[in-house]
Amino acid sequence: MTSTLLFVSVHVRPCAQSIALAAGSLVAALPEARRRCSRILDLYLSETPESMLESIEAEGASLVSFSLYSWNRAPILALCRELRQRCPELFIVLGGPEASADAEAVLLQSGADALIRGEGEQSFAQLLEFSSADAGPVPPGVLLRQRGEILDGGDRPVAPDFDALTSPWLCGALHPADSALWEISRGCPFSCDFCFDARGERGVRRIGQARLEAELDLFVRAGVSQIWVLDSTFNADPQGAKALLRLIAKKAPHIHFHLEAKADFLDAEMALLLGRISCSVQIGLQSLHAEVLGRVNRPFDRERFEERVRLLGPQGVTFGLDLIYGLPGDSFEGFCRSLDGALALEPNHLDIFPLSLLPGTELSRQAARYGLRAQPEAPYRVLETASCSAEDMERCRRLAASADIFHKAGRAAGFFSLLPGLVGLTAVEFFLRFQQWLEAKESKRFAGVLEGEILSAREALGLQQGFMAQLFSEAGKQGLKQALSDLLNYHFHFAETLIGPEPLPAGGRRKGRLSSAPCRLSPHVRLVDFSYPVEELLASQGQLLRFVKKNRPAASTMLFWRRAEQVFCEELDEEFVRLLRGSDGRRTPDEILKGRLESSEVEEIVRFALAEGFLVFAAS
Repeated sequence: MTSTLLFVSVHVRPCAQSIALAAGSLVAALPEARRRCSRILDLYLSETPESMLESIEAEGASLVSFSLYSWNRAPILALCRELRQRCPELFIVLGGPEASADAEAVLLQSGADALIRGEGEQSFAQLLEFSSADAGPVPPGVLLRQRGEILDGGDRPVAPDFDALTSPWLCGALHPADSALWEISRGCPFSCDFCFDARGERGVRRIGQARLEAELDLFVRAGVSQIWVLDSTFNADPQGAKALLRLIAKKAPHIHFHLEAKADFLDAEMALLLGRISCSVQIGLQSLHAEVLGRVNRPFDRERFEERVRLLGPQGVTFGLDLIYGLPGDSFEGFCRSLDGALALEPNHLDIFPLSLLPGTELSRQAARYGLRAQPEAPYRVLETASCSAEDMERCRRLAASADIFHKAGRAAGFFSLLPGLVGLTAVEFFLRFQQWLEAKESKRFAGVLEGEILSAREALGLQQGFMAQLFSEAGKQGLKQALSDLLNYHFHFAETLIGPEPLPAGGRRKGRLSSAPCRLSPHVRLVDFSYPVEELLASQGQLLRFVKKNRPAASTMLFWRRAEQVFCEELDEEFVRLLRGSDGRRTPDEILKGRLESSEVEEIVRFALAEGFLVFAAS
């Protein structure tokens, strides 16, 4: 097989995680000559099918490979069928979780020539040699369509030596940019019935220390700012996890790491190590009911879970919890109790999902036992169970969407715990009231969210403000309106500053007075007005009613900016506010502050603002 080998990745949307790691791993496993004629093409579900086809055809490849996941199976199969019509000689290969779980159906539905089942590096390389020679047995892990028949090479045993595989990062198949996916292991030590991670192999193979260090060094040199660590339970080996955290603290303390952990393996030392690096930790809770989790082979001790999770907060560790509704034996009421319990742990965010009945999982084989009815096509969302009717599943879905808008999109983690109690509600009752408000006041926007639209933090902030104004008015607590608005604004701008760019000092040398050159406010700082002194308000947010009774509104203006991973927020004096607000790129600081300060004072303030990156020269 000659000419270009094209590896196509169809991502949900352009984002920091849209990295073609699977494609890069396949390319890395090829001999150098093959690698040189390989291309990786990133496409997105937001593109039209015709646009995707044009991009693929423009590469002039002789072979095209696709990675199938639940979110892209249908569009990729449609692309394959159209490619088969347009380019009969093109050799099409499919792989990925969906191909592994439903191999023959995928091959038949797509019109593809071959399918890789399981890990693909060795199978794909051998498929190329087999196709070139057109002789011998079909390689293990490969299904091949040939002269109207499907030839099955059987399963390929999992390669025990993970380090024998070439790193896609170190060989140059992938080039790190602002973000990276860092695969440090494969497999899973657990066997939850709803999950396909273990792929029938209960065990974990880990990347060796030498490769880990080399990849981390590469990421540091490339200026990567955030890394998603691909290990479904990075702390399953607690000592190995601690060694990894020490390595990160030593080599890459400035990079933000996204980790997945199991609460059972957290301890005080691990929490301390997590607190020493920039990271966020996602923990799979799924449900707070041991009897529900027991049905899907997931042992659970609630007291132990809560005890371990509470180790994270005092160390300043950002963490999130996962919840699943629709599990066998669970109900709408049970989901509500789990949601209330999860929020009581004060996570920084919640990810809430419906149960998916994934092909190839143990739960899919036991669907009838639990009365599970699911979508027949990807994403296989469960529509009803024996214990949760279709109507109750829809109630779960709408409650989950409401919680997601207010708590996650609305950046509410820092203050949410105080809100429900102010109006005599539980957390779930609060979200149900928010849901009712959305359905009455923002039905079109809420319908969009239910269908998968993503709200910006700014949009969510507007919804929070509208709802809370009505809720607290109805509760006869209008006096809290300004203080609550301040809290919403503070946490919104704090979170947006944290994930935004860092302001840099103004570049370029200037002759003469700096204050005689027009300046403008840096787009990477935030100037925000508040009704109350923010520091006093934050110190009293746990006793908001008392604070409002004792304090009258006193307007203040705060500046938010980021340095490394830390957000700074300071109240500004009147002249500094006037300077920053007036810096529109046309007027000079001398003009803005004329008659208000001595010229030497203006020059001093401007020099400071430029050095900190609060102001930039208008021409820059």
